[in-house]
Amino acid sequence: MELAEDRPPSALTHEGGWSEGEAGGVELVGELQMRSAIAPAVTHKAPTRPWPLILAFITFGVDLIALTGAYILAKVMVGDFQISSAHPVFATIAIWPVVFAIYGLYDLRRPTHATAELQRLFNAIAINVLLVVLFIFVTKSKSSVDFIPVLLVVSLVTVTAGRLLTRRLGHSLNAHAVTSQVTLIAGTNDEARALARTLQRRPWMGYRVCGFVEVTQSGLGVIDGLPVFGTVEDIAQISTERNVQSVIIAGSAAGGSTLQSIDSALSPEISVRVSPGLANLGAARIILEPIDGMALFSLRRHRFSRRQRLLKRTVDLGVTSVAVVIATPVMLAIALAIKLTSPGPVLFKQRRVGAHEREFTILKFRTMVVGAHAQREALDNEADGLLFKMRRDPRVTRVGRFLRKTSLDELPQLFNVLGGAMSLVGPRPALPEETARYAESQRGRLRVKPGVTGLWQVNGRHDLAFEDYVRYDLFYVENWSLTMDLYILAKTIPALLTARGSY
Repeated sequence: MELAEDRPPSALTHEGGWSEGEAGGVELVGELQMRSAIAPAVTHKAPTRPWPLILAFITFGVDLIALTGAYILAKVMVGDFQISSAHPVFATIAIWPVVFAIYGLYDLRRPTHATAELQRLFNAIAINVLLVVLFIFVTKSKSSVDFIPVLLVVSLVTVTAGRLLTRRLGHSLNAHAVTSQVTLIAGTNDEARALARTLQRRPWMGYRVCGFVEVTQSGLGVIDGLPVFGTVEDIAQISTERNVQSVIIAGSAAGGSTLQSIDSALSPEISVRVSPGLANLGAARIILEPIDGMALFSLRRHRFSRRQRLLKRTVDLGVTSVAVVIATPVMLAIALAIKLTSPGPVLFKQRRVGAHEREFTILKFRTMVVGAHAQREALDNEADGLLFKMRRDPRVTRVGRFLRKTSLDELPQLFNVLGGAMSLVGPRPALPEETARYAESQRGRLRVKPGVTGLWQVNGRHDLAFEDYVRYDLFYVENWSLTMDLYILAKTIPALLTARGSY
């Protein structure tokens, strides 16, 4: 969790939104050009083409093993399995992969969100079980009445487990650049840079970003450590020279005519993806409507209703009350360790800005020496924007270093949640100095209570740029759901256990 005990009140220059050539999008170029004039013009080797087909065959084989196991296990559980005679219902195993293929579950070239893939898998399994019922009815096969419901449950478990295994294999191959696609970003504005940062942090998604192409010539050589190869007018030549397999277009950087020219210039073997050009837009809020040969994005408008706030508060109180009871012995032990190893108070208190810009006092265990703020000017800030971060901050105590690594210093914030100033999940608690310099587009993150954890926590913590902190917070506010809160809470646990992005 990113809650430093002191940070400098530096100016906020980023104004939010997406705009080509915006000042906030090129401030880092000078420094990066000094470090490396231009990234080496290395031609990336494209991954072997048969890999998607190989992974599809592996998935097919794992499915057959999972299905055979599900049939046998279901038969054993209902007491209807005999080794001496092959049961005719086992012949229906051959139908399952066909239905899976119809649902696109072997088209591994189509990237999908895990939730959407699981939904399609569940639908395909349900259809297959119905076909098994039809087969038993038509052939008048003798089978236990309990076999069908047991098969449904068991196949859901075995097939899903097999799919998660092959998905993990695909992610591992992507992360090691075996199956990842060499990817070019069209655009150099804030949205394009955010896309590049996200894909670089998540190599398992299968996009190996090689650089940018500009929509309009600006003379930039490097942006965020990635080379700018030229403009979209030369995208066909650039994609050939760099063995590009995928182009992602920042929708806010390219107009309709530019999109059409890029699509026409690229060969059919190169996949093209376009971001919608709207910040903080979740995929679940988009409905594609075809109208007379055109495609329209219909947006579900989101409003944080009173019922939703009540539901969120109920979950906060219920979960936090249990957490406080469980964590009380741990908090007492931490308080004792701090008192015995470092002079000063056990708790660190700081003013933060909550919902509707109301200030409150945030609580955490003290992890720095007394008078840490006075020593800050002599230290080098390793962060951008308003944040102050150091990987080896000399002001952090020995106990404090452990507490920060494990995020146990944040446990007192559970009392902020019980008091109503914070929520379990929400935007990062902001300093008053930050909010005083927010652009109007960034003030939306103050519409809800800040959280003990949030999207910023499970997507990188201290490894994020300041723009990404704000982007994740705004996305959360615009797309909140109870399912999202539960997802973030579930993802927080492994993030804390691995200490990913901690200082």
